[in-house]
Amino acid sequence: MLLYPKLAENIVNEVQSVMDEDIIVVDESGVIIASTQKERIGHIHAGARKVFQTGRKLYIDEKMAAQMEGVRSGINMPIRFEGRTIGVIGVTGNPEKVEHYAELIRRLTELIIQETVRTEQIQSKTRGLEAYFYEWVNLEAYDQHFAERGMMLGIPVQDPHICCLLKAEIPQAVETDAFRLLQAEFENSRDLIVRWGPGLFLLLISAETPFAARSLRSRFEAVQHEFAWKYGIPCAVGAGKTAGTVVIRQSFKEAQKALASAEKTGSIVFYEDLLLDLLVQEVQDDTRNAFVQRTIGRLYSHSGLLETLQAFLAHDLSLKKTAAALHVHINTLHYRLKQIRDVTGIDPKKADGIALFSLALHLEGQENL
Repeated sequence: MLLYPKLAENIVNEVQSVMDEDIIVVDESGVIIASTQKERIGHIHAGARKVFQTGRKLYIDEKMAAQMEGVRSGINMPIRFEGRTIGVIGVTGNPEKVEHYAELIRRLTELIIQETVRTEQIQSKTRGLEAYFYEWVNLEAYDQHFAERGMMLGIPVQDPHICCLLKAEIPQAVETDAFRLLQAEFENSRDLIVRWGPGLFLLLISAETPFAARSLRSRFEAVQHEFAWKYGIPCAVGAGKTAGTVVIRQSFKEAQKALASAEKTGSIVFYEDLLLDLLVQEVQDDTRNAFVQRTIGRLYSHSGLLETLQAFLAHDLSLKKTAAALHVHINTLHYRLKQIRDVTGIDPKKADGIALFSLALHLEGQENL
């Protein structure tokens, strides 16, 4: 059934707001499924049944209406889809006077049905692709049957691809528009894109030619600019490194790790550029918390010391630049650095101390504060 009662009701309500005549919509069984006169819904319409038999519009005058049960004078128009009659639109009144209204309603109804079917087909295909991609990123070994399914869906699984993940806090109302924006920038015969969750998109970038990170970065920068301009929101991008064909699990995991790092600053991060972030992501929460508490955690109760340490590391251990940034005398800075050493037992001026404090700030997510 293509002519659903809810769709028919929407059509009737829309038309009712611009014309006074009564309208009915009849399904393939000849039953009225929507009407401006609610009491007629559920009744058989004999005139509509004749339209289904002949496939032609039916003029109903008062004499004919008197001979047919549940029928009023007016005109019945067939609603067609792909060459067959799937419903009937009826408009009451003098047939000659209401015919042009009925014809307009019929055409609009057919357009609405065509668009509804097209949308459902697109959504069905999208759901199928998303399900296939979910299997794809979790596939651990080559599977001939899986590869053949992909080729039947038009997915070039035999071509090498690199996984990228794009994340943005997109309002649901504009998510479809954002998806189309990404499709315009990336999707083609080789590159693929699917929704991966609220505000999250998975892109498979073809690596058939040598992977040009600079070119890909510029494309993602263009998308960031568009998101900021159109929606006023930043987006983060994580790109994998390992090109895979039927098996892309490794590249997907790389993209996930790169995205985790990119989300901190709304930036674009390539897995191959990850250094400290890669190590930090593997640290378990209890280990992370214990390490932070035994290093910078001891500075929490000492006003100004954590801020001083952050500034000292951010300015590459330059006493002059750090003092200027903190608006303190350089002697005051020396005193604070000594306090940090005394409180923590770690000297921020020595190599091992610098490494420990940098790692601790990174683990706590304060390295860029």
